[in-house]
Amino acid sequence: MAESEWRPVHGVLMTSEPIEAYGGVAFPAALLRSFAENLDGGQFPFHLDHDLTKPIRTRHFEVLVQDRSDGIAELRFRAEMHVDDVHFIDSHPAMSATVMRPLARDEHSPHQADAPFQLSADHAWFGDEALIGAEEQLILRGVPAERLVVQRAYQFAVAPDPQIYIDVALTILLSVGANALWDGIKLLFARRRTPPGGDPTTPTTVNIEITDDTRVLRAVVATDDHDVAERAIDSLEVVAREFQRGGRSADGTSESAVPTTTWDDPNRRWTPPS
Repeated sequence: MAESEWRPVHGVLMTSEPIEAYGGVAFPAALLRSFAENLDGGQFPFHLDHDLTKPIRTRHFEVLVQDRSDGIAELRFRAEMHVDDVHFIDSHPAMSATVMRPLARDEHSPHQADAPFQLSADHAWFGDEALIGAEEQLILRGVPAERLVVQRAYQFAVAPDPQIYIDVALTILLSVGANALWDGIKLLFARRRTPPGGDPTTPTTVNIEITDDTRVLRAVVATDDHDVAERAIDSLEVVAREFQRGGRSADGTSESAVPTTTWDDPNRRWTPPS
């Protein structure tokens, strides 16, 4: 892309202030600095309204931590955004980020960042007990316990949405089957809670990233209907088989390039990746 197609942008991703939606949980400045060290200069996915089907194109991403006069630390960013996406900043001036953190049970356990099956869910909507229950179901259905990690998701937004995130290796998905995946997800649906200020009619969004070495394919279904979610997940093996045969997928180097398929319930199908 030509240099004229990019514009400089900057903003705040998160702060050390207590987050009301998560019962006053606060991320200390030291943790923000750790995030900054891990993120600086790398790829960082931007999406509109935490919707993984709406990536925003960025490059030259840099982060740093700055202290405000009131003692609150801010994790700030600088980047270049594609000119066609800059209007999102104008209409959605508050930028935010999603981070994954261990369950209370696992705070002092070694973190498996490269686990081939990772399940997380927004902590305002899904408690640790729901995630542990989903973990137990997945293990019963054949997912090796040593290859599975469950975590809390924190969305730094005014009103976090009920989001479920799954990163799964293609080999595991095809080995245990999509209906095994549904056994874990349906327990999260059943144990969803509405946080203070939350809208109980907000659909739950299930974001699934299927990986095969460096290739990535994303599948997203958003619904408040248990049956719709079940149909979508049970049909996921069709998508996985196409992915296995070498259907369109990304090499994992660019967030905006990750092909995404969404569930089209009226037609009972996953849309062609785009």
